[in-house]
Amino acid sequence: MDGLTLAQLKVFLAVAEHGGFSAAARSLKRAQPAVSYQIQRLEDQVGVQLFDRSAYRASLTEAGRALAPRAQRIVEELDGFRARAEGM
Repeated sequence: MDGLTLAQLKVFLAVAEHGGFSAAARSLKRAQPAVSYQIQRLEDQVGVQLFDRSAYRASLTEAGRALAPRAQRIVEELDGFRARAEGM
């Protein structure tokens, strides 16, 4: 998990929020394959499947639902850290 990035967590949260890879890609202004790649890498790094891709829309797995609130807190903390540092 050493290679885990803030960008991956933001993509994870965007896919969860928007209910799919294409919608998340549009909101992030990225190509859909890039979003899919980020999620696949994140899943490989954490060792769990975060999204169920069997239906039309991707939905969070049980593991994804458990990890999403923590990912949200991490993103908020890092954004706060960055804002605080920039204000110094």
